[in-house]
Amino acid sequence: MLNSAVMKRHRDFTDLSGRRLKRLLHHLCERSQEDVSRLERYEEVATHQLRVRMKKILALLRLARAGIEPETMQALRWHIRAVKLACAGNRERTVRTRLIDKLVRRFHLSSKHRPHALGKPPCVPSCSYLRHQLHALGLLIDSTCIESLSAGQVLEQYVRCYRQGRRLMKQACESTDNEVLHRWRHRVKDLYFQTLALRHLPGASRRIRRAKRLGNLLGRDQDLANLTREPAFAIRRSTWRQVIGEQRESLRPRYLELGHKLYAPHASRFGGRIFAHA
Repeated sequence: MLNSAVMKRHRDFTDLSGRRLKRLLHHLCERSQEDVSRLERYEEVATHQLRVRMKKILALLRLARAGIEPETMQALRWHIRAVKLACAGNRERTVRTRLIDKLVRRFHLSSKHRPHALGKPPCVPSCSYLRHQLHALGLLIDSTCIESLSAGQVLEQYVRCYRQGRRLMKQACESTDNEVLHRWRHRVKDLYFQTLALRHLPGASRRIRRAKRLGNLLGRDQDLANLTREPAFAIRRSTWRQVIGEQRESLRPRYLELGHKLYAPHASRFGGRIFAHA
């Protein structure tokens, strides 16, 4: 899997210029093809890894935005989304089941309170379809001018991601809107994946640790929010509605506190520090 282990192999980067960024994107595409090859034997693990890798690719493509035509960026997003959607059914069912199991154990809910799974389990994603999408994704990446980007252009997008995340954090402090929290989580994940590729920057280790933990907390909140949209959990005065509400309320002060730590510096100060030490 491509996480800190793969990024460590790129520690000889004194920066993340466009040429090196493009190489890393191609590496991610190759590893994604390997995930597809493992689907039949290790469906759950391979599906999860493939979805995570798509998120990493998109996060790094956002660093390369200045070297990608808008139409090409849109096409890249379509292919990434196609892969994620193809794997979504099984992954979401697994997450839902595990979350329900955890809540049942923690709150000692009786079996009669546990809703039954609806519908048939999703089919295993088509390997040929996934390979086609990944092949097209790789060709599109190859067609871009990402290699012409300077380290400065890449870092500008990194600071932009930080600024967007900080703005969404402020909105999340004033609202419990699920859409705001959902968008904030995406920017936190982007910051995490991008920082893995920019380990040489000041404060990177602490930023990686905090962004990973914050992304997990926001992800847990999102999983709970998704449950509330299902008919079996949306009944008023139901045990599940109360349990889910209490769980989300307990998460809120934790992710807001961590968010303030992650985004403590103002965006302009953060950018100044990044460029000063790049």
